[in-house]
Parts: sequence; C-alpha cells; structure tokens
Amino acid sequence: MNLKRTCGRRRRAALLTVAAMVVSAPLAAGSAAHGHDPGSARTADELAVAAPSMRLRTAWPQAMQTSNFTVVGHSDLGGGGLNADVWVHRGFAYVGVWSGPCPASGVKVADVRRPQAPRVVSRLANPKGTSAEDVVVRTVRTKAFTGDLAVVGIQACDDPQKSNAFRGLQFWDVSDPSAPRPLSQWRSSFGGCHEVDLVARGSRALAACAEPFAEPAVGADEVDVVDVTDPAQPRKVSGFALKRDTGIDSEKTPENVGCGKASFAHSVRFTGRGSTLFVSYWDVGTLRFDVRRDGARLNLVSRADIAPPDEDGDNHSMTLALDGLVMLVNPEDFSPEDPKCAQFGGWGEVHVLTNNRGTPLHLATFSTPNSRSTRKDGFFSVHNTEVVKRTQAFSSWYSDGIVWWTLANPLRPRMRGQFVPPPTEDPQGVFPPVPLVWGVFPDRRSDLIFASDLNSGLWILRPTGLGTF
Repeated sequence: MNLKRTCGRRRRAALLTVAAMVVSAPLAAGSAAHGHDPGSARTADELAVAAPSMRLRTAWPQAMQTSNFTVVGHSDLGGGGLNADVWVHRGFAYVGVWSGPCPASGVKVADVRRPQAPRVVSRLANPKGTSAEDVVVRTVRTKAFTGDLAVVGIQACDDPQKSNAFRGLQFWDVSDPSAPRPLSQWRSSFGGCHEVDLVARGSRALAACAEPFAEPAVGADEVDVVDVTDPAQPRKVSGFALKRDTGIDSEKTPENVGCGKASFAHSVRFTGRGSTLFVSYWDVGTLRFDVRRDGARLNLVSRADIAPPDEDGDNHSMTLALDGLVMLVNPEDFSPEDPKCAQFGGWGEVHVLTNNRGTPLHLATFSTPNSRSTRKDGFFSVHNTEVVKRTQAFSSWYSDGIVWWTLANPLRPRMRGQFVPPPTEDPQGVFPPVPLVWGVFPDRRSDLIFASDLNSGLWILRPTGLGTF
C-alpha cells in the first residue's frame, strides 16, 4: 500500500521548508479578529542536510517583543532544542521533545516553583529512535496507585513499518519529579501516539492516544482508550476507526480537502471529567464522543467540520470556552509554504463554534495579521489554544509567539496581548533563528502562562490584567 506520510513527517517537511527560506520582512505588529497541507518540492531529508549550512539574512527584531505580558523566567532546558509540548503540574514543568534528528533526549522536567529561576531536575527518557512530543500529568488515586502519574506519547522517528523501536504510551510515577519512576509501557499498533490525554474518573484512570494513519496502514484504531487504573498494567478498553465506524473513507474525496489531502486522527482531549472525548481529525473535523464510565465504549454524538469555511480543514486540536458552551478549533494550515497551494490563502485562523450534540454552529474566527498573510519568513499557523477564566484564550502561534485574545463577545473575539521570544539559533541545526512557539499551558494557580519554543526552550509569562477577568 502506498501510504501517505505520517503527521510527524508532514509537519517536519513543512517546518524544514520554512527553515530553507530567507528571512526578509519584519514582524507585523498588532492583531485583530477576522471573520470570514503541508508538502515540499524537496524531501525532508534533503532540507535537513541543507538547513544547517544556510546563512540567513534576518530582519527579525533581535530582542523579544511583548505587549501586555511580563517575562518572569526562562530556561533553555539544557540547550538541546527541539522542544515540543509543555505541561505544568504542582510546580514542575514537563517539556516534550520533537523528532527532527531524533535525539531521544527525553521529556525535560523543570522545577518552576521559583519561576524567576527554573531549573531542570530530571528527564523522562524515551527510547532510541523515537520522539516524545506530548506529555500529560494528573494526580490519580486508585486502589493500585496513588500519586502523580505522567503519560508520554512515543512515536517512531523512522518508517513505522520498518522501525523496531517501541512506540505507544509510557507511564511514569512523578510523585517525586526529581526522581521519576518508570511504571509501564503500552504498545500501539502503528507509528505511535501523537497526542495523548489522561483523566482520573473517581476510582478509575483512563488514557487516550491519537495514532495517525493506523487504520489505512494496518487496519487498526486511530483512537485508543487505555485503562490505567493500575498504571503498572495498562490495557486497551475501546477504540475508534474512521472508515470502520462511520463509513468515511480517509483515502477518498470529498472528505479530503485543501493542500495535501489526507485524513487522520491528530489529537485527543477528555472533558467533563472523562465523560466526553474530543478527537481532532485533519480533513474530517473534530469528533465528540460520549465515554462510558469504564471507558469500554465510545459513542459518536457530533462532528464539527470547519471545511467550509476553512479552505484546508486540518483540525489540529480543540479546547472549550464559556463553561463548555463554545468550542475553539485550531487548524494547522501549511498552505503558504507550498507553491502549489497559493489558492488557499494564508496560514489560517482559530474557528469559534457552538459545542453541542449534532452539528455545531460556526460563530466567528480569530487570526493575526501574519496568519492572514502568505509571508514565508516564519511559520504563522496557530498550534494550540488554552482558555482561562471562561473567556481568555492563549494560543501558541509558532512565529507569532503567544497570542492572548478574548471571547468576552464570542461573535467578535479580539486581541489582548502578544509575546514573541527572541530569535534563537537551533542547537540541532534544523531550523532558522526565528520564533517557533509550540506549546502553551496556563497555570491557573499562579495566573502564569508557560510557553515552549522549539529553539529557545521554556518561557514563563505573566499576562497584564488577567486577574481583572
């Protein structure tokens, strides 16, 4: 079977294309609400070879930019770069590692109880030949385990059909973050778990995994729910496969739209204390499932499809706002970096929809001037969004840094602030020295915002005036 590239390979090709471009324009200031697929002429391997030798002419500001943010602290996390998602739990930040040259440097654990001076205290090791992009930590209390439990998504860096590396879920006891203890592994069916989640449901605990392309590749579920009530003995209890369970064929149109047509499960997210699971699919939409208490059954109740009006329809991730009445969908749009996709316009926007059973209603969009443009001296797609105080949204927006925007009026979202880290050399020699903010995590206990940048590491920010909401 001639399989499409996996999600990680597709993002890698797109980001490496950006790395090959000469930086020639200054960062646009300001933002506003805006209502209304990756691929490359060269392979990722060719670009990986070319990028380190490039000498970029940069017109980017050489200092960070802030509007309504104060920088509280920063750490380069040991200086290895390729920093992926960030999670904060009980005064410790957990930062994953992207694939790239696949250094397998593990999830970095940083003590941020003194946010002015974060320091790395341990690592959650990932196997050689894998990445560990996504990590979630929860406090779990069951008969078998009481403490802080971490789940890490492990993916094969090479062709999953040829790689012998473990891929799937790793579970760690991080009750003492400075001395994490490995508990178990759960092996997935194909390339590994791209994004993950973990929820405590009373005396039970469930983990979820999104495994891109598992169904067309090997006929397996692309969504896995794993019972980790005893995290030393994880066991799969349910799953979902698009074609098998809905009849939608991910290899055929009209489901596949935009630039780089492919449908796959990208992200999973529990809400309602685990009673609901959202799964974000490229080119299919964000699917909402009811979850039986023991996790043994998923019942599909709605599908939020953003295409149309979105030209590309690549649902990357989601979150809820306004006490769950509103859903925010983040499409990861690579169109401007591919000359064949000029008709698809800019880098995309966040879509605001109602969150309801059946067909959600499209309310509005929010974007930045750069994400509405086709500029190619950075990477201006939104990545993730998190919401605090019901209406305050914080988005990691790659080269636009962290964007703070408000949904006080969900029909007319507007910008509140922005933080863009300074351009930083990639220690791995993959990316140009431009901001590439991947992860965002709002710590509701301290009203601090944590951001992870692929090149420069962990940033700790304080939004000005957040306490007034």
